[in-house]
Amino acid sequence: MDIKYVNAFINGLIEIAGMLGVNDLTRTGLDKREKLKTENDVNVIIGLVGDIKGNVVLAMQENTALNIASKMMGGMPVAEFDLMPKSALCELFNMVSGRSVGELEKMGAITNITPPTLIYGHNMISLISQVETLVIQFSTAEGLLELNIATED
Repeated sequence: MDIKYVNAFINGLIEIAGMLGVNDLTRTGLDKREKLKTENDVNVIIGLVGDIKGNVVLAMQENTALNIASKMMGGMPVAEFDLMPKSALCELFNMVSGRSVGELEKMGAITNITPPTLIYGHNMISLISQVETLVIQFSTAEGLLELNIATED
């Protein structure tokens, strides 16, 4: 995948997270995997269709998810990973992806997104796609995040 397309997702995550109160998101690493899989508790998946096809996954541990949901709710404590934080994280990543595909369109890559799907569970491995995946790691006061980008190009 062209780095300018990857940057659309990185910038989208940083911008939207900042708008929702997560202001200290810092990129900490970059990795490549043979397949799109995560070992995190919380995985929000967005499908890409159009000029760019594939999946993008925002992955994190449950504690990070709770902390981010709390931040999005203006600091209201979120103690249980129930419907409210699940919905908040799906909306966060929906907004990130929407902003990102808007940037892709400006570059000439007409791409649409699917509604977000959340996979949640402890001590599990989520194998989502057999496509080579670029993994960008981030840290924030709320915890660690992974942005997984797997495209079929």
